[in-house]
Amino acid sequence: MSSPAPVATEVPPGRAAVPLTRGRKARLLLLEVGPPAVVALLVLPFVIAYSHWWPRLPNTIDLQVYVYAVKDMVAGRDIFQTVTPGWKLPFIYPPISAVLMTPLAFGPYVFWQLAWTVAGVGAMQSVLRRCGVPRGWRLAVVGSVAVVAVEPIRTTLGYGQVNTFLMALVVADLLPRWPGAPQRERRSQGVLVGLATSVKLTPALFGVFAFLAGRRRFAIVSGLSFIAFTAVGYAFLPSNTVAYYTGLSGGDTRSPASPFYVGNQNLLSVFYRLAGTSSTTTTLLGLGLAAVVAVLGTLVAVHWWRVGQKVFAIALVGLCTNLASPVSWTHHYVWILPMGVAVLTQALPRWVRVVAGFWVVWVAVCLPLSVLPYGDRVELTYTPLQELVANLGPLTGVVLVLGLVVQLLVTRRRELPRHALVAGGEPVTAPALPR
Repeated sequence: MSSPAPVATEVPPGRAAVPLTRGRKARLLLLEVGPPAVVALLVLPFVIAYSHWWPRLPNTIDLQVYVYAVKDMVAGRDIFQTVTPGWKLPFIYPPISAVLMTPLAFGPYVFWQLAWTVAGVGAMQSVLRRCGVPRGWRLAVVGSVAVVAVEPIRTTLGYGQVNTFLMALVVADLLPRWPGAPQRERRSQGVLVGLATSVKLTPALFGVFAFLAGRRRFAIVSGLSFIAFTAVGYAFLPSNTVAYYTGLSGGDTRSPASPFYVGNQNLLSVFYRLAGTSSTTTTLLGLGLAAVVAVLGTLVAVHWWRVGQKVFAIALVGLCTNLASPVSWTHHYVWILPMGVAVLTQALPRWVRVVAGFWVVWVAVCLPLSVLPYGDRVELTYTPLQELVANLGPLTGVVLVLGLVVQLLVTRRRELPRHALVAGGEPVTAPALPR
């Protein structure tokens, strides 16, 4: 006998399904996004240095870069010559990102500060919902706490960054709208990962992950999507597109920051700080180790995806994108959100909960920028204790990945609890790893 079709509504166990009408959906969305958006707007003037309370504007310096670059693009000027007043920040993204942000050239800046912040909160809430945070007031509370207490989220909103948008695109391609929601294979699955990759290259690792997990169509579509969006960027900004990828192939990330800067929390910068040099040898060693860790982490993530712990798998790949990227500011680590949800809700070994949970808390608190001096290469004068504080985040990520690899290699598979809760809401019977 065939099983009944899944109900296309989200309801607590034991309660009758209530169809989500348009009005009910709108009220639910307002409940889930409204409170954290209000909290975000209230804290916005206090997040970044030299910000102000109304009527003077908060210092959303990265959003300012986007706005100035898009206005230069519309005026026919070179976006890679854009420099913001005051902070003197350049535009360092692929040209397609400027094309996609064209609306920023029109309307008052304060409008875009408000709209960008609210949209960023909405993207964050979409991720939390898909990862399994219960909908309604509980999702609103979790989001409000994250805005205040999680440094990557708080500073992403404070800078006016794109991090939560890119994470939301990836998660929307991989997980259903909420645990238990019906999800059919769509021909377009992979398009959003390709779009995210065209804006910032690191999400490409999710395409590799999908390929290794057996989702070949997804991986191919994501690659074609990246090519298509990049081609659109070339159609509008051909010389900038060629310049960007030509420079990138030679190792030019266009980042103006020092490679030793402690706010850069990737493995390459860890190598630079520990070695005290950014020589070619150090660079090759750092990039090589980062690549190995990324590959191993992605392979381990495939295992956890196949045994049903999909949120944890996505969080692992997100962690690896940060470790492997040559530029990973603290606010890029928004992937601690799915990792935190996985630690609290997924069927994971106890040691994984401890290590991953410590990593989440460490990144959320962001001690390197809170207690250490930085700038003007002062990082080269750190004491051993300061070096530990500066580099513990990425090193903990490496310990987590390598520990998962070792455990996967040396342990025998045992059956998971038959009704383990996973993203998607379906019980699974799958191998478990010992606690």
